Amino acid sequence: MNDADETSDGNYLQERKNFLLQSLHDLDQEYEAENLNPSDYAALVASYSRQLADVALLEDSNDVPRWRLPRGLRNRTVLWALGLVLIGGLAGIVISQNSGSRAAGSNITGGLRQSVVTQLSQAQNLLGDPERWDEAISTYDKIIQNQPSNAEALTYRAWLNYQLTRIPEEQIPVWEEVLLLEPEYPDAMVFLAVALAAEEEYDQASVLLDSLDAIGAPLGILEVVLSQGLYGKVYGEARYLKIIEIEEPSLEDLQVNSKVALEIANYLLLSAKEERTVSAIKVYRAILMEQPYHPEALSREALLLAQTGNQLLYERAVELLNLAVENNPDNLEAVLSRVSVRAVVDQEGACEDLVIVDQLLEKESQSFSEQMVLQVERIRAEVNCR
Repeated sequence: MNDADETSDGNYLQERKNFLLQSLHDLDQEYEAENLNPSDYAALVASYSRQLADVALLEDSNDVPRWRLPRGLRNRTVLWALGLVLIGGLAGIVISQNSGSRAAGSNITGGLRQSVVTQLSQAQNLLGDPERWDEAISTYDKIIQNQPSNAEALTYRAWLNYQLTRIPEEQIPVWEEVLLLEPEYPDAMVFLAVALAAEEEYDQASVLLDSLDAIGAPLGILEVVLSQGLYGKVYGEARYLKIIEIEEPSLEDLQVNSKVALEIANYLLLSAKEERTVSAIKVYRAILMEQPYHPEALSREALLLAQTGNQLLYERAVELLNLAVENNPDNLEAVLSRVSVRAVVDQEGACEDLVIVDQLLEKESQSFSEQMVLQVERIRAEVNCR
């Protein structure tokens, strides 16, 4: 890290500390004004004190959070945050733990007809119905009008607006500002990564995904990442030059784990890149450097080799599949891949493997996706065993 980076990181920590100190001061004033009940006050003070302690540790260790706002954007978001503190002090805004900021607690101002928690719940219930997104946005507007720093309302209103307009640059600043206030708020991290990927800012998006893994994001958030194909797209694009430039890249070279590497290979194979097949094979071999019997890496490389029409590569594909099945006898993908490859020249062997497939499907301890079961039926029809 150069001197400029260290200075910038120091500024970030100082800005964060100032905000937390101001927030604690605001809480004291709100409690004294009887706008905050004792239990909420105690919980909020504990939360902000813990965050302040984390900042102090980072200052002592000269370390910084893995997620940092892109250069050129920090000054703008800092001004926004400072303005938010002033507004909060004037309006007596109270922010609670529930949404990850000081703005999603119970109704403590007396001026709201419904509690913020109730409003957030109502808005969340509308997210699954696109025809009611305008209603959800209106609900988030009401929350933000009363509590401008509500992380959940800001995050999800921006997400709905993005879904409706598909204009990333209009919503990116919102998520950046949320993450300035709450650096580990996973919802904002995911949505910002989606938007940055749409803007082809893959390196920045990959930093966010790294941070998301580091904080142990909830399962629901990870499902969003997978449904968006985000791992494959972001890391595939961010690491593509390394993949094609390094003759035998390792997972360490690519700075990913085997799970993400499989997503990269899938993305590359579906892309329009000229070297997509070779690149995917390189990724599979990077996995096999560390895990020589990895069933998916072995199976998928084998299928690519078998499709070339080259006899030597076909034989190599069979060797890889034998290795995958022998070392992972309960892996359905490995066995099913061998069925596909064997069926070309060894119908009897393919039928024997289908018996193993049926045994795996019958095991109560196993659970397979609907897509995988459909794949089994498709291959079974093609092999046509008696």
